[in-house]
Amino acid sequence: MIAVLQWATLFVSLTLTAVRIPSAIRGENRMMLVLFVLISLDILLSIEGPYMLIDAWLGDFNVANLLLRFLLYGTFLLMGIKVARAFASPGGERAIRGPVGLAVLGVTAVLTAFFFFSMDTSDSTVGLSELDPGPALDIYAALGRFYPGYVAACLVPGMWRSVRRSGPVLLRAASATLLLGLGLLIVSQVFPLIPASVGWLRPLINYSAALASTIGLGGIWLSKAIAHRTRSAVTSTQ
Repeated sequence: MIAVLQWATLFVSLTLTAVRIPSAIRGENRMMLVLFVLISLDILLSIEGPYMLIDAWLGDFNVANLLLRFLLYGTFLLMGIKVARAFASPGGERAIRGPVGLAVLGVTAVLTAFFFFSMDTSDSTVGLSELDPGPALDIYAALGRFYPGYVAACLVPGMWRSVRRSGPVLLRAASATLLLGLGLLIVSQVFPLIPASVGWLRPLINYSAALASTIGLGGIWLSKAIAHRTRSAVTSTQ
């Protein structure tokens, strides 16, 4: 089940990346292409086969996991800014790219690196699942969830307003799907409370959030592209 979600999310993100390439070549919204490339890299590094291969190239001590963390932080910074602007949420944008948001990102990044290098990370293991448990590993894992959850919390109010108000069906459906992904990211903050007997819920929530967010972003972009072409067609006939 988890493997299906992983590869399905990678397939969707790679498809959206490929679809965006012609528009990016024309100079249209190139940041969306960068965003989908980042999402694709995030998912690729979370899958065991690619992770083990890449980590072997990087020294076989799980530095690929640290790289994944920083890629995720960059992904959510860019996604947060793009989504907040697209849905006219200046408060959300300020919370992400303003002094407070950048301070949260900076502190999270520094602490992530600190706790990573404070652990014995020898021998590659995807998700650090086979490392000796301890406070440093728990804090490192919590930090990896915290910044995406922070960005999600900043975006939820604007996304909720978009879902509630009238508008194109595709845009509202895509917004609701993205809202679901953001909500799951917020839920992931309570992972330590999930009993070990149902530990499979953690990756299920993570990859469901990734898939819903990716599909939502793609649907929002498609809806806005259709609306733009419709306006252009109407203007050319007048």
